[in-house]
This record gives sequence, C-alpha cells and structure tokens, in this order.
Amino acid sequence: MIALIGSCRSGTVPQAPTGSEQTPEIAGLESSHPAPDEPASEPAITPAKIPPVATSPPLRQLPESLLSTPEKESVAPAIQYDTILTKRSVQTAAHSGWQYRNNRQRQLVGFEFSNTGGNRILPHRRDISKNQLYTRDFQFRFDDRARQDVHLSVTDWVASRDKQFRLSELMNSVMLFFPRNYLPAVVTVGDRNIVTLPTGEEVEFDAHTHEVSGGVFSEAPVDVNPDKSLRQFPAIRYTGSGVMVRADARGSDPRLGNVAIITTGSPRPDCGQGEACNRCQVPAKEIWAQNGAARFRFAHDQDFHNYLLSRCAFGVPTKTPSVVTSR
Repeated sequence: MIALIGSCRSGTVPQAPTGSEQTPEIAGLESSHPAPDEPASEPAITPAKIPPVATSPPLRQLPESLLSTPEKESVAPAIQYDTILTKRSVQTAAHSGWQYRNNRQRQLVGFEFSNTGGNRILPHRRDISKNQLYTRDFQFRFDDRARQDVHLSVTDWVASRDKQFRLSELMNSVMLFFPRNYLPAVVTVGDRNIVTLPTGEEVEFDAHTHEVSGGVFSEAPVDVNPDKSLRQFPAIRYTGSGVMVRADARGSDPRLGNVAIITTGSPRPDCGQGEACNRCQVPAKEIWAQNGAARFRFAHDQDFHNYLLSRCAFGVPTKTPSVVTSR
C-alpha cells in the first residue's frame, strides 16, 4: 500500500506540515530560527489525502498454497538433509494448521499434517505424556521442486498388545499420482484444508481434525488391532481419474518392498486378481531405486507411460482434470 501511494503521488511537491501537524522535531527546528516579518497569514491549505485503494486478496495467498508446475524434471539422487520444518498456524482457534518444509534456498518442498484422534477415523486420542502416539500422518513431498519424486506418504501409528509404540510396527504407505502436472498445494478455506494433487484434482480435509471430508480421496478408520499381523495398512482410497502407484510396508520404507500396485481410474475395492480391474502389480525395484534415497526411476511422465503400456496394458491419461479453485 505504501508503494502504491508513493507511485500515485510521484511528481508532486510534498507540503510541509503546518500547525498541529508539525512533528516535535520540525517545530523545534523552526522555533530556533525566527522568521522575518510576513504579511497577514492566509488560511492554511490542508494537503489532500489519497483514499486507500480497495483490493481483493488473492485466492491462495499463503506461500505454501501457491499452485505451480514442477520447476525441473529430475531430483538429486541423494537425500539433502537441509529442510526446515515450520508450523503454519491458521488464524482461527478451531483449526489445527499444518507444517511445511523449506530447503536452504527457502523453497517450499513439502507439507504435512496429522489426524491425532478423537474422531470417527481414530477414536483413540494422541497423548504423548501417556505414551499414546495414535495418529494418521499425511506427508506431501516434492524434493527439489522436481517432477520425479512427488509423492504422498501416509502412516498409521497404533500400539501393540503390550501398549507400546514401535517404529517397526508402523503401517506405511507411499502413493504417487499421474500425470504429474503440478506440485502439491494446500490452502485453508473456511473449515476445510484443500489439497491439490499433482493431477490437478483436489482432496478436502477437515481443517480441525484432518479427516478426509471430500474430493478424490475416501477414508476408512485406522485399524487399531493390537495384533500387528492382522492390522491393515492406511485405508486411503483414490477415486480420481488419473493413475496411482501405491506400495505398503510395515515398519520400513514401502519403496524398498517387494511389490507395488498400479491402478488407473477408480477400480472397485473388491476387484479380484485376474479381472479387468484397471490395475496391475509390478516389482518395486522396477520403479524405485532400491538404495540411497529410493528415487522414482521415471522423471518424465512419457517414460512412465511407455513402461505402463508394456507392463499393465494402460498408460498415463492424456486428458487431465481441470484445477478447481475453491473459495
């Protein structure tokens, strides 16, 4: 606003403040140098005030909510441990906000939030003081702001039979969505957190509890079975029109596992093996590097499209959904 007012008044000669408008510094300076005799004073002219210009704020004005395309194709092969995790608090007491990651160049490279329980998805409530770490965590990552390794990690934290929480029993899932036209973005609108996926499709989360409330995700409760061998992986289902790659693992990185499931569109959840379900299963090592940062092997969508045609008899869709700008 200061810059706008300054530009509007360029070329005019500023008038010195008069009377009560003088600052103490100016008043003291003038009183130490008496003025010569002057004719009868004329009514002071008050400078005209420029009214403020009313502007509408942009729809997505927070840095972490700006929707943009990937800035490069490939990501660095090694993990760069240089990100800073910062809390974004929304200006409403009922909202939980989220956390976002910046690298050393102050670029946004991810954001995350957690459902900490006390709701239909996770009845148990997180309480660190009692060693109760019940959560469902969502982490959207796009290292180096590159297309290659854009993914979502979902983790369910549940206690074992002896009520202890062990990293080896975390239920982990990794999901990738194609085509990768955008870097994920998040914005709070009213009582919703709206996340835009790489496909341009949107997912809505309750801004307070972080339960899935709409869009192209559906969600079922966290499996709190104390028997880890019977516990199910995070019940997050993609219902959009793109391609999804998903891998699951207990207590380890799913990308280093045995298999990955690739689906196109929205196959039935109960689709059986051998049916025309628009899904296929491939070895994880064919699509992720099995050491180091476990990067996705296909930086370009066209290369992954060709791989899908040869392995799954379907490819990355050419028609992509339009981005919905929610208010």
